[in-house]
Amino acid sequence: MRNADGAPGGQGTPACPVTGAVDVTGRVVPGASWADLDPVEFDRLRRLIGAAREKADQRLAVLDDLALARELGVVRLAAPEGATDGSEPNGPSAEGADPARVEILLAGLLLFGRPEALRRLAPTHEAAIQVFDRIDGLATGTNVFLRWPLLRLVEEFLARFRELNPNREVRFDLVRMRVPVYSEAAFREALANALIHRDYTAPGAVHVQWSEDQIIVSNPSGLPAGITVDTLLSAPPSPRNPLLADAFRRAGLVARTGRGIGQIWREQLRHGHAPPDHGRSGDHAVVVVLPGGRPDLGFARFVLMHELVGRPLSLPELQIINRMRRQPRLRTEEVAQMLAVSKTEARRALFRMVRAGLVEIENAATPRRSWTLSDYTQRALRDSAAAVATGEAVAAGAEAPAGAAAGGPDLAKAPPTDKAAPPAEAAG
Repeated sequence: MRNADGAPGGQGTPACPVTGAVDVTGRVVPGASWADLDPVEFDRLRRLIGAAREKADQRLAVLDDLALARELGVVRLAAPEGATDGSEPNGPSAEGADPARVEILLAGLLLFGRPEALRRLAPTHEAAIQVFDRIDGLATGTNVFLRWPLLRLVEEFLARFRELNPNREVRFDLVRMRVPVYSEAAFREALANALIHRDYTAPGAVHVQWSEDQIIVSNPSGLPAGITVDTLLSAPPSPRNPLLADAFRRAGLVARTGRGIGQIWREQLRHGHAPPDHGRSGDHAVVVVLPGGRPDLGFARFVLMHELVGRPLSLPELQIINRMRRQPRLRTEEVAQMLAVSKTEARRALFRMVRAGLVEIENAATPRRSWTLSDYTQRALRDSAAAVATGEAVAAGAEAPAGAAAGGPDLAKAPPTDKAAPPAEAAG
C-alpha cells in the first residue's frame, strides 16, 4: 500500500520521512514531468545492459522509455480523469498515455533526469571527484562537482578512474595478469554503494577523493539502523533506496546478491591490496577507504594460481590467509571476530581450509588448539613472491635475485581440493 505521496506505507504513515528509514526516492517529485527525463539516459541504460550481458536484465533493453521506467517502478501514471478506483492504465507500455499524467518518482529523476531538472528538483544531489597527488606523471588538481543523473555519473567517474589507474603485470607460466594500482571492480562497487545508499534528504555531496596511496569514497548518510562498522560484511543486504539498488543491479553495475561490501573486500585482497577501511563511518557519513599503492604481486599471483586450476579462494579464505601472513597462529575466536561470525561458523570455515590443504591445526586435541598456514600455502606464497621478483629483475635488465624460482609454484604439488576431514573436526 502507498500513501498519498507514493511512499510505502499505510494509514498513519508520517508525511515527512524519518531520515534513512523510508525510501524517499520512491516518492513523487512535485513539479516534475516526463519532459524532465532525458531520452539519452534511457539509451545509456540500454547500452550498459548490453555491455553487461548475462549480468544484467536483458528484458529491459527492448522496452520503450515509458515501459522501461514503469518496469523499474520509477514513474507511475495518474488515474484517468473520471476514474474512481485509482487504477493505472493496463499494459506495461501504457501506449497512448498522456505525458501530463506521468508522475515522476525521485528515483526516476535521479536515474534519467536532465541536469537542469536535477538542480531544480533534487538540490541535495551532487557528486564530486577530487585528485590530490601526482600519479605517474599525470596532471592532477582535479576538483569537479557534478549534478548529473546517476548512470552518467558512474560512467564519467569510471572513465576518470581508468585514466588515473596504472597497471602492473603478473605472469603465471603463459598467462599474464594485469594488476592495477586500484581494483576497478572494488571502486565501482564503492561508488555505486555511495550513490545508491546515500540519504537524499541530507545536504552534501558524494565524494571521491583520489591520492597516490588511497581512494576515499564517502556519502553524507549514516549507516542503516542496526548496522555497525564491525557487522558490515556479515549483515544482510539492507538498501536505503531499494528502487535505485534494483535499477543498478538490473543494469549489471553491482552484484545481484546485494553483497557489494564483500565484493569490495574480495577484490582488494585478490589484487594484493590491504582490505578496505570503514572506520571513519559514523552517524552522519559512510566512508570507505580503498588502500592502494604498490600491490603485493606475489600474493596476487598466488590467488591467480588457484583461479587457473578452478579453485578460486573465497573471501573468508582470503581474509584468513592474509591475516596469517602477519600473525602466523590464530585461535578460533580470533577468526570469528575477524569474520564477524560465530565461533561455530569460523570453525567450519577453518576446517574447509584444512580439507583444501590451505591451513593446518596445531594442538588439535587440546584447549590450546590454533590454526596456521599449511606447508603448501607457505611454500606457494614464497615461490610466487620469488617468481615476481625474478620477473621484475629481468624486466629491469638486472640479474635475478639468488634463489628466486623462475617457474613459481608447481601445480603438481598443489593439494587436493577435498581431503578427508581430520578427526579433530568431530570434536569441534
